[in-house]
Amino acid sequence: MYKRFISFLCIFVLLVPYSVYAKNDNITAEKAIVIDKTTSTVLYQKSSDCKCSMASTTKIMTCLIACERLNQNEVVEITNSMLEKTEGSLIYLKAGDKITVSDLIKGAMLASGNDAANALAVYISGSLLQFVKLMNYYAQKFGLSNTHFETPSGLDGKEHYSTAYDMAMLTSYALDNEVFSQICKLQKAEIKINNKPQTIYNHNKLLYQTENCIGVKTGFTKKSGRCLVSAYDYKGNTIIIVTLNDCDDWNDHKKLLDYAKGKYQTLSKTQGIEIDCVGSNKKKIFCTASFDVSYLDKLSFKLYYYPILYAPILKNTKVGKMEIYSNNKLIRTVDIIAPESVKVWQTTTK
Repeated sequence: MYKRFISFLCIFVLLVPYSVYAKNDNITAEKAIVIDKTTSTVLYQKSSDCKCSMASTTKIMTCLIACERLNQNEVVEITNSMLEKTEGSLIYLKAGDKITVSDLIKGAMLASGNDAANALAVYISGSLLQFVKLMNYYAQKFGLSNTHFETPSGLDGKEHYSTAYDMAMLTSYALDNEVFSQICKLQKAEIKINNKPQTIYNHNKLLYQTENCIGVKTGFTKKSGRCLVSAYDYKGNTIIIVTLNDCDDWNDHKKLLDYAKGKYQTLSKTQGIEIDCVGSNKKKIFCTASFDVSYLDKLSFKLYYYPILYAPILKNTKVGKMEIYSNNKLIRTVDIIAPESVKVWQTTTK
């Protein structure tokens, strides 16, 4: 472990303020939001706290719970109770079919299979009703105060609703789950039902059309209209976009992504640190931490390194670390290195 020799804060404040109310009148979504995942900073919002149905984006919660609670290799035998109240998008499961948990999650996330979502729900909780209680427990746990679930699939219910803001925060939590994040960005997947392989394709066109899109979920019902949640890796940052009831969602997400990118600043720098050295003819070693980081508002740095280094030291030896924060949230960690070798001090005997 490094001794915390110094907590050195360098704060860079952007001089150009920005508003979360985008000057983009071409967004057709009824509700929308864009957030930076790491800092939870809202980059754009439009009626983002208004409750409405959210269609199959509901499956983000269903599949997150399955990722957290189940072994991906478990085999599920489909029952009649799992197929109740399934209509719309399906992967066409039948009672008696056998399929792994992993393939059910893929079927729900990529092909938006309502039968796959319900199968996961009943397998986890024994019934749809009990699983819905679990979904609402998670909503409360995540602080989604304007969200209430009635179905695992996203089919409409009288008390099935969320907001653009809550869906963005749910997605932020879901992307922290490695299994979920790997599945939701797949353009296609091979699943097996009764050991018979079939290929399913992701309904999210942005995975094909937009660079660095990393998921996450589409949705549609007559009541909710077109719903879409997408996420992007942008220079080490994750941008999450949610639109609800949006007849032009593909284009709106592209516009909102471009808008969000314009909010980030970039800083490239090499920070020098002098560290005392023992056992060499050099009393101090000039070490460096180099970084190229995109950020929103202000940066602060914390440096952790050994207060004294002992020769010999090889070139590029890691001697500490630099933590980089934006709005007090850790966004990057880089190594502090010794850029040159240091030999042990030697005396000459006659």
